[in-house]
Amino acid sequence: MARQVDSQSRLLLDLEGVAIRLWDRIIFPDTTWRIREGQQWAVLGPNASGKTALARAICGELPFSAGRVRRNVGRDGYDGIGFVSFELHQHLMARDAAKDLSRFASGNVYSLTTAGDTIREGLAEPDPVHLDWVTELFEIGELLDRPLRVLSNGESRKTLIARALMRKPELLILDEPFDGLDAASQHRLEAVLGELIRTGLHVVLITHRQDELIPEISHVLCVKECMVLCQGSRRDVLTPDTLEGLYGPEEEDRHTGKKEGGNGKDEREPIIEFRNVSVRYGDTLALDSLDWTVRRGENWAIQGPNGSGKTTLISLVYADNLQAYANDIRLFGKARGSGESIWEIKQRIGLVSPHLQAGYRLEMGVFDVVVSGFFDSTGLYRRPTEEQKAAAWRWIQRLGIGYLRERIFSQLSYGERRLAIIVRALV
Repeated sequence: MARQVDSQSRLLLDLEGVAIRLWDRIIFPDTTWRIREGQQWAVLGPNASGKTALARAICGELPFSAGRVRRNVGRDGYDGIGFVSFELHQHLMARDAAKDLSRFASGNVYSLTTAGDTIREGLAEPDPVHLDWVTELFEIGELLDRPLRVLSNGESRKTLIARALMRKPELLILDEPFDGLDAASQHRLEAVLGELIRTGLHVVLITHRQDELIPEISHVLCVKECMVLCQGSRRDVLTPDTLEGLYGPEEEDRHTGKKEGGNGKDEREPIIEFRNVSVRYGDTLALDSLDWTVRRGENWAIQGPNGSGKTTLISLVYADNLQAYANDIRLFGKARGSGESIWEIKQRIGLVSPHLQAGYRLEMGVFDVVVSGFFDSTGLYRRPTEEQKAAAWRWIQRLGIGYLRERIFSQLSYGERRLAIIVRALV
């Protein structure tokens, strides 16, 4: 149970009558929000509700266009705030990619597992005791000498939170921290956050899922359509009426239960075949003697803890891993290395992944991002046909994101970007 907080407790953050400028529009007009010492807050709302923009404004990454802002943490009001978000992951990935390009241009040959700054370098801290404490807290000791680019999504999330803690912030803002974590890692993160809160850290947890609110959360700010719907104590705010207003009534099941007609092909025909497949990066064995067959008509889930090789497995299927040629792998009836191009394989597979989304850093419109799925390119470098444009628009409408068509991809929220990447895969 969260302890009672006196109304006169020290203010850590004080927003009074503010508004935020996001590109060419004003959001959260006339917003007042105060975080006091001893309070633990969650910002709850559906995708595209403005949660991340609000957090970025608090951290100084977006400007306030009206009202008064006071940050009473750290020396200057900024160094006392730690912020972990998808955008931070994307920024660090872009920085590593730029360094890789520089090394390549200089003729420096390096391996995938040594390219880019290591996690240890990113956690540089003059206090070795604090470094050891954070490393042990998040159980990332074995990851310290690897670059961010080779970590799984869940491993990356843990190391980014650890990176934020190295600054010893007083206020830690976590944007969708449980995304990409397996069940065990989610429980571990919940426990770690509880432990951090008991040491005196204040947390602002940003999420679109009510069930991700950890027990220590004492107050909730509900946002919708870039406005504050309500705020207050957790018990007062999380009522059935508030949640229905936040998310709307449950949608009716739109599935008819009818099956599509057959395509004339044998549903037992294998489309993926792995025989004794192993993948190794240096001394790290990512996959060990894997046998796996996927047949037409089957739908699979690949489950396992973070770092267990799930992403490596998919990279073999999607023709993104050169070690496929050193293994016995057949895709769509053809053995890898028998003359097929990677583009012939990719044309038959739609991919959605955190790494793909993080790598899509170009300033381009959502419609062009979707159309690029026809060419499996990060960016649009070919002129699409009218048929391709029409098909892209049909999928955009089918997933209900027509309102994003003219928006710039980099200006979308994390959830909106994910929807655009899903449509890109479906075309």
